[in-house]
Amino acid sequence: MKYSVRGGPCYNLFIQTTVKVNNRRAMKMKKIWLWRALACAGAMTLLAGCGAKTGETPETAAQTQAGQTGQSEAGTTKEGGAGELTGKLVIMTNASGGTFEAMNEVFARFMEENPGVEIEYSSQGKDYEQLMKAKMAANDLPDLFATHGWSVNRYSEYLRPLNDQEWYGDLVEEILPVMSDSEGQIYALPMNVDKSGIVYNADLLEKLGKEVPKTWDEFLDACEEAKNQGYTPVYLAGKDPGKLAGVINTVSPTYLITDEADNYRTQLKDGSFDWANYAPVFRLITTLRDSGYLNKDYQTADPITIPQKLAGGEVLFALENNATMADAYALKADAGLAMMPVPTASPEDEPVLLGGEREAYGVWKDGPNQELALELLRFMAEKENIEKVSTASGMPASMKGATGNLGVVNESYEKYADSRVFPKFDREYLPNGMWSTMKTVGSALIAGDVDVDKACQMMGEDYIKFREQNNE
Repeated sequence: MKYSVRGGPCYNLFIQTTVKVNNRRAMKMKKIWLWRALACAGAMTLLAGCGAKTGETPETAAQTQAGQTGQSEAGTTKEGGAGELTGKLVIMTNASGGTFEAMNEVFARFMEENPGVEIEYSSQGKDYEQLMKAKMAANDLPDLFATHGWSVNRYSEYLRPLNDQEWYGDLVEEILPVMSDSEGQIYALPMNVDKSGIVYNADLLEKLGKEVPKTWDEFLDACEEAKNQGYTPVYLAGKDPGKLAGVINTVSPTYLITDEADNYRTQLKDGSFDWANYAPVFRLITTLRDSGYLNKDYQTADPITIPQKLAGGEVLFALENNATMADAYALKADAGLAMMPVPTASPEDEPVLLGGEREAYGVWKDGPNQELALELLRFMAEKENIEKVSTASGMPASMKGATGNLGVVNESYEKYADSRVFPKFDREYLPNGMWSTMKTVGSALIAGDVDVDKACQMMGEDYIKFREQNNE
């Protein structure tokens, strides 16, 4: 059975613990175990989350839970009667909200159809990147894991190539350049296609008498009007440093990459970029803060509140991907939200969408359960499952013939179908490791601990360091 706790103070901690489904026990004692499981989940949330022992990580919490249930950490794949699948798979992701729940439902259905299989599925949230780095260093990875945009540049040496899988030929063409290496190999099954802009309240923007902004100057003008009329112009959930990194990642291309007549693509690729030229990106962020365009609790707001605020009609803009919009519509069907392309720095440039790999899963090439993992990938690639994740994430489906029920979200995709699409900035132009830098710098900048010049210096120092480490 699936356990889900929404909106409570320990939600983020809970979602990092292991989510398990044991269909055989559930089918026998469904009602009894439902209440016991929920009680147990609540207790473990408080013990392993809110009152966790010092130094305990989400990973150790997951291992502790597995130990308490008396279930083995080892997984095997065996052939039983009539080709029955058996064994255990450990799967990790950084997904949250509707996407996490949709994947959980997919795994639950696989276990229902294959009673001999156990899946341990967990989200490590904001700790995912550091956890995976540690696991790569130890060559001790989960059987399957989410590649969160880095299946080629970060994880490919640890993953089994997947071009030989039957579903490969059904992938939509637009995802192949993003997820293929120089030899055309892919290393993960994408469940959706990341193509996002900025989420905004279309009803509120119309009420303010403003058009969809095409430049950052127009964006700031709309923010000023929203502030004057008592609304929150931009909602930022700074409790998670990844949200600050996400803002930097969204803004950066339009100042540095997208203008065909004036850009730094070559310099960022060859290492000659002068990081003083990054200052306009950080100045936009400090302008939002200093002009009072952010929610008052921008440093401490929890990401789980973003869909709630958008659905409540209190917020004009959120520099978030479309999964946030889908979550908001799940709370309020007439939320009046839409997606717009990212504004540009120059009025001569055209707004853009940012795209790439999103919820995708690869198979650890040295894992003991590869055959079972490949069977699960085959199941995940089925149309019904792709559409489920597409719908939950608010992003287009990754397979030909599959169409997510995106509702009003799809209206935005259709409206901006001809918009230019650029890769996520850090995945294309920054060396591996810079996401952590962006989290640190973004948090320090928004808190006022560093100024724009210092933020540029910090980015430049780590850019050089990580290029050297990655032998670029």
